[in-house]
Amino acid sequence: MTDKPAPSGLGQAAVEMAEYLLVKSYSHRIVENVQQMLQRSLAGSWLENHPDAVFQICDELLKNAIKSNYKFLLIWQLTRQRLLETSDAFNEDNVDEWLSEVFFSGENLLIEKQLDKIHDKSGVNVDVRQLLDLENQIIQRDGSIQSGGSDDAAALPELIVRDELLPLFNIKGLARRLQIYVHFKLDVSSDQVLITVSNDSPILESDVKRIHEIRRKFRRYREEGRQEEFFIESLDTSGGGHGLGYAIMDSILFDLNLNPETSLFIISASRTMVLLALPRSHPSSG
Repeated sequence: MTDKPAPSGLGQAAVEMAEYLLVKSYSHRIVENVQQMLQRSLAGSWLENHPDAVFQICDELLKNAIKSNYKFLLIWQLTRQRLLETSDAFNEDNVDEWLSEVFFSGENLLIEKQLDKIHDKSGVNVDVRQLLDLENQIIQRDGSIQSGGSDDAAALPELIVRDELLPLFNIKGLARRLQIYVHFKLDVSSDQVLITVSNDSPILESDVKRIHEIRRKFRRYREEGRQEEFFIESLDTSGGGHGLGYAIMDSILFDLNLNPETSLFIISASRTMVLLALPRSHPSSG
């Protein structure tokens, strides 16, 4: 963790504390670091009585960011392979530079044009879930080893060399080469705690629309007293699950008597950033 300058979005109030965490894998160590950072940043505010609620939002944001990065890296892999196989204009030396210009251009039409050439988009979502499951196996085994689980310690080397883990290691290697990671940042001023979760991959415009649609649908169901019905209807995440986590976060914010529309923002361009702005004074005291 290192100190970073505060973003301009924090407003006029001076920053009293700033902390930053680079997230490459959502390991037990990262979870502990996030919880410790939140404990420090929420101290002295009404939110220190609600650490679990704030952590649950951060947990959703971090998992969403990692999932989005994996999806982006898989799309990069598929597009790269297609270009090398079908076009004489591309080779190992220039294909990644061209892909960078397209995917980090901020121009959705350029990105969508490449996505349209992926025949099995649903397969990408399946692959993302498989990567997350594989990574979770390693993290769980590693966590057990750290806590003294001798049986798991003996099994970890065997787990790591399994052939089915190669896709995960390939994706991790691509992430290192392209520097595609997740960033967790806290800025505390006298009046608010600003939590920023950003990832180094762009979010697809279609995914942003889906998130907004699900958030609007959740708010409508909540206003009608049908909140539980919404989550029952949303149990099927075979389409990728984009947006459901935001409904969960909005529900938590409502329970804290905070307005999700003025508390949780998505900023998408060549990179993706989500801002969570929490008042340090209880909302009812204003």
